[in-house]
Amino acid sequence: MARPLTIGAFHGSDLRLHWSWPLLPAGAVAYSLVAHPWRLAAFYVLLLAAAYVCVLAHEGVQHLAARRFGVGARDVTLYPFWAVARLTRLSDRPWQEVYIAATGPVTFALIAAAIGWALALAGDGVALPDEPVGVNPRAFLIHLFWANVLLAAFHCLPILPLDAGRAVRAFAAMSTSRLRATEVVAALSTFGAGFLLIAAVAWFRSPLVGVTAVLVYLGAQEDLGTTWYFAGIRHAPDELTDAPAAVVPVDQVVTPDCRPDEPDFTGFTWNRRARLWIEWRDGQPVSANALIGDGRP
Repeated sequence: MARPLTIGAFHGSDLRLHWSWPLLPAGAVAYSLVAHPWRLAAFYVLLLAAAYVCVLAHEGVQHLAARRFGVGARDVTLYPFWAVARLTRLSDRPWQEVYIAATGPVTFALIAAAIGWALALAGDGVALPDEPVGVNPRAFLIHLFWANVLLAAFHCLPILPLDAGRAVRAFAAMSTSRLRATEVVAALSTFGAGFLLIAAVAWFRSPLVGVTAVLVYLGAQEDLGTTWYFAGIRHAPDELTDAPAAVVPVDQVVTPDCRPDEPDFTGFTWNRRARLWIEWRDGQPVSANALIGDGRP
């Protein structure tokens, strides 16, 4: 499968575009051109652009929340209805992931509330008209309001890699291992993706919803694979790590930018320059690990 295309930077991290992202504007244009003039197609493209600004705001807020715990992002990948940030640190403290994930739907809800408040000040409501609307600021704001409401609701679905799925996984990890918690939530995500796929055929009759279901399933499996990777390289100081990880001298790769702020930190931090994951236990570096290939777990 094609790798994401790097299109810029976001808060100092690579901003990537998933291969599936162009399906969203293409689908919107094709749908609107079937029964409506090209001006309405342009309206929906602009609406999608504005909605993606909201998605980036969602990622920005989560980035700031992560920074509160000294966590940065390796990169941010844009999908049709969400974005995924790969963090530079994985901690054994699940409550931090709960906090970061919870800021996502809250951001969309606050944006929707701000738009609704602005419309109310102008004497307008937020009800969608029964007929296709014209291209005007009022219609644009109403549609953007509902786009944020839908994004907030979508991210409240308890499936990976969405925010609520990550929060549920973190809550489960408080009473079991992160690997077991991820396996359980990934299984639930498979059922959720299957339900979306059935809904796409039976109710929505929308290929875009079907594609979203497939992408949700693939995202959950990717998250599960990443968790398997870290479970595989986690080891005691006197152990060696099996393939695909390779252990190198720690004193050569522990740099100030990948050293955790917490003196008793247990988990993994990312060395961007060396492209290695540094394992820590009780504030001490244990090993350095790299995936064979491009080093991207």
